[in-house]
Amino acid sequence: MQLSYFRRIPNFGDALSPVLARHVFGDIFDDDDSRRLLFIGTIIERKAPSDVHEIIVGAGAGYKRGPYDTQGRTVLCVRGPLTCDLLGIDRSHAAIDPALLISRYHTGGSSGVGTAFMPHNHSHMIAGDVLASICGEIGISYVSPLDDVSSILSRLAGACCLITEALHGAVVAEAYGVPWVPVIFSSKVLEKKWHDFAATIGVEYRPMNLNANIAFDGRVRTADRVKYALSPAGLGKRKYKYLPVRKPDRAAFGILERKLKRLRQGQFVKSDPAVKARSIARLEAALERFGDLAGDGALS
Repeated sequence: MQLSYFRRIPNFGDALSPVLARHVFGDIFDDDDSRRLLFIGTIIERKAPSDVHEIIVGAGAGYKRGPYDTQGRTVLCVRGPLTCDLLGIDRSHAAIDPALLISRYHTGGSSGVGTAFMPHNHSHMIAGDVLASICGEIGISYVSPLDDVSSILSRLAGACCLITEALHGAVVAEAYGVPWVPVIFSSKVLEKKWHDFAATIGVEYRPMNLNANIAFDGRVRTADRVKYALSPAGLGKRKYKYLPVRKPDRAAFGILERKLKRLRQGQFVKSDPAVKARSIARLEAALERFGDLAGDGALS
């Protein structure tokens, strides 16, 4: 059985999947891709490959439009209710993002982290140097989503609070009981997966706007200006309001700095303990079911 996860970019959430899977499932994975386990990430495609049987335990959907198909799939649980709706299955299959289990296997956090900020991988790639510099100036620990998984886990576990654009920053902070607040800096954030996870801990996804509309490459495109101008009137796509229409200068960076400073005293997410406990219980039941099926040879 092969573990499926996004491998092209060593993004934190994707890189966490094989680390946690080894703890949870043991040494069951090999190069046989006729059976694939979908565990962490928004990795459920509309259809399973015709020559592959997929076992879904916790993964999510949301990147693809149109109807999804459960043929060729054993669905034990998924990340949340929105994924259930996309797959056309009962919402009783909604569990929680499996990354929430990481605190059971990785304990202990780094000292002196204080307030941490973790951007989306796209934000890091286009503006990481600037963001890290601003964070350093105002006493916020910058956490790159492309750093080593163990290092990120230690820093998140040791933070006093987390400002995060990365979904799995929020999931892991929730696992360790670290207060967190979601933000949007880039138009690349997939809000559907945030809503999916938020529902499983009994909250609404209401991100704070960290965006300062800075074109970090120095190029302000006319097409982006036109789209951005539509946003105040509620026209066009929601993400248009995050487009880069401001040149990178001291004034623009000052806006970004002030927003980050305010977020340190922001309204942190408070999950519902009862809803969260029920979601974890459904994930645990699915993992137990996986073990039973594997033991009976039903997944062979």
